Amino acid sequence: MTEREAQIEALWTYEVATEKVLRRSVKKGFITQQEADEFSEKLFEQLNTDNIPGFCPSHLGEKMRMEDIRVNSYVSLTEIAREKKSSTPSYLIQSWLRNNTTIEYLRMWEKIHNPKFQEEACDQLIETVRKTSTTMMPTLWINTTHALGIRSSRGKGGGTIAHPEIAEAFRAWLFPEHMLKLVRWYRMYQHEGDRIVGESVD
Repeated sequence: MTEREAQIEALWTYEVATEKVLRRSVKKGFITQQEADEFSEKLFEQLNTDNIPGFCPSHLGEKMRMEDIRVNSYVSLTEIAREKKSSTPSYLIQSWLRNNTTIEYLRMWEKIHNPKFQEEACDQLIETVRKTSTTMMPTLWINTTHALGIRSSRGKGGGTIAHPEIAEAFRAWLFPEHMLKLVRWYRMYQHEGDRIVGESVD
């Protein structure tokens, strides 16, 4: 069996197991067939192959992941900051970047999506910012670590943009009501998944 065949088999096994749970849930009357189809589609869209035993991304898979970064519409952090009615959106972005949790989140995102991310340079930058008066600006983060998740430009029409997964983290930091909405959505999604799995094995 080739490496790619093993990957396909692991993915196929995962999909069959998921569909089996959903079919039993429909049969027991816990959910409708329409709900099962919708839930299956959501699971597939949010599939994290890192959690599937035996699945390792192929060279093609890594290429597709990088392509997703390039084509996925980036979101303006500058415009999000302006929603806070701030006259200095760049200051809000810099304040967010000074947060340790923010940097760890960005580091995690880059390690997943960016094979050229310079983690050692990231460690050195964090130490420099901690020991000196250096301000963690988007351009400093990008140029030092070769980050892809955030982009920044100067001049007319310039500003800071980021991948949606990073932009939403910034929005949640800036707006507590958005953070609460995300937490509630996650808890509801998690509870629904646990309920379906639990009831299917009764």
